[in-house]
Amino acid sequence: MNVLVLSPCSKDKRYDPVLDCEGVDEHSREKLLQAHPESATTAAEMYTGNEHQHIKTAVDHLRSSADVDWYIISAGFGLLHSETVIPSYECGFSDIESVRTRAERAGYDIDNLTNDETIQMVGREKDIPQEFRKVLGQEYDLLFVVLSEPYLLSVADALTQIPEQMVAFALASKGSKQFIGDCTWIPATETERRALETTWMEIRGKRFLEIVKQLSEDDLEQMRYDGSSQDFPRPD
Repeated sequence: MNVLVLSPCSKDKRYDPVLDCEGVDEHSREKLLQAHPESATTAAEMYTGNEHQHIKTAVDHLRSSADVDWYIISAGFGLLHSETVIPSYECGFSDIESVRTRAERAGYDIDNLTNDETIQMVGREKDIPQEFRKVLGQEYDLLFVVLSEPYLLSVADALTQIPEQMVAFALASKGSKQFIGDCTWIPATETERRALETTWMEIRGKRFLEIVKQLSEDDLEQMRYDGSSQDFPRPD
């Protein structure tokens, strides 16, 4: 069983940021690593936000039953494998003014773009959907997408091209459901937030962890065949 997990970066980092958006946009990751080796670690270890920690625990749990590849969307560095080494930085998709500045710097006429379109343009500039299409071309059985709306937007082009043999699920709010493409929706709404006694910043990661903790190897195999008919229990 081969499982693919896609999640976002987090604002909280293991090291103090040494780069901003302009820095990561203007220089290659390799060059920045050479300049800041003391502030570098793998993507899995760099992000320390609560949602990231929930997803990290869920991935570890899944690895007891399946082969798991974990990719992380970095607003700064694009699509990263969890073991890719990066320097610490401060740059996100949630600050729309920052995103618009990046798009303008890349040559886009931001006055003719909606906020959603601007995020998508910056995502394409960072090759996020392009690179994720390549990842989807590998032989995975299951995909779990655990992304907030801005990060869903950055990769949305690729989520409409899920291979037929892959069963895909996306944890998202009701308002973000329109961006999950070919994935089957797993609700991460106010109902789940209250039941799990968590915040909107953590809801997707915590819901993912709660689901994964209930899945055995047999359950994963069944999901592979049941596909979109899979009915995940909602938290009490």
